[in-house]
Amino acid sequence: MRILVIGGSSFVGRQIVARALERDHDVTLFNRGQTDPGAFPSATQLKGDRDKDLSALDNGEWDATVDVCAYVPRQVRSLLDTLGNRGGHYTFISTISVYDAEQVSDGYTEDAPLLEPGFDDVLDMARYGPLKVGCEQVAHELVGDRLLVIRPGYVIGPYDPTHRFTYWVERVAAGGPMLGGEKEQPLQAIDGRDLAAFTVGAVERGLRDTLHVTAPDEPPTFDQVIEQIAEGIGTGRPEVRWIGSRDELPFTDTKEFWPMMRADISRAKDHGLWWRPLTETAHDTLAWVRAARSTGGYRAREGYGFASETERGLLNASDL
Repeated sequence: MRILVIGGSSFVGRQIVARALERDHDVTLFNRGQTDPGAFPSATQLKGDRDKDLSALDNGEWDATVDVCAYVPRQVRSLLDTLGNRGGHYTFISTISVYDAEQVSDGYTEDAPLLEPGFDDVLDMARYGPLKVGCEQVAHELVGDRLLVIRPGYVIGPYDPTHRFTYWVERVAAGGPMLGGEKEQPLQAIDGRDLAAFTVGAVERGLRDTLHVTAPDEPPTFDQVIEQIAEGIGTGRPEVRWIGSRDELPFTDTKEFWPMMRADISRAKDHGLWWRPLTETAHDTLAWVRAARSTGGYRAREGYGFASETERGLLNASDL
């Protein structure tokens, strides 16, 4: 197949491109050429900025388009207006953040109530969910029966630039007593490679649907996540002091948001969704981040995780 990937150089898009090339597809990337532009020499590279200049897409025709990096509705509209029918089947990578958390209960399906759509011109992370709802609505309007909407949960694994799961992997690897959020908090997440395998398979079949792509069916507790990370990287189970949800601790949420981490994934499973063990993801993530740090290719995102001195102080505090 001739597959056009919008983005395709960082994390989710990168894994989708890698999977598509493994499957011997003819892949074209459209992006700014700023993130590891030499990652896929066998793919066709089209350089442009979807916010300013789509002229590189004025010519060409593809069987399918995968849009990984649309965050505001105008980006979807301008892309689809430019491509017309030349883009073929259209896959939009959305998010489970489109749901109204106040109306979500355990085991919610793809038909659960959505947030009110946002149509802002600029991404504000506080409006991330509503803006993705707006993106989905524009895609439905312009693409109709050529549309697949993928709603992932948290995405984890190698090449993750967010330092969310990577923080926990590195912290467990560092050893010693550590701070955690809520011991019983559930956590659903999908390895980026498994998300990519499912997405490319769905594109190959021309699937038209809206699907939760996260895992597993019965999410582990945060305590179990820490245990599986330790097993995957080959260290002893750490001593954890549970202090509740904190902004500094990625993936932690207060109890009213826990149902969002219990999405029903039966529809995606019916279409072939599978996922690797969390232990494998932890092992591979540590190997990747250590290699990236050794070459200066990884910088942890500020605001995620406690500095060691701060954590030691909190561990010694008596009022936590």
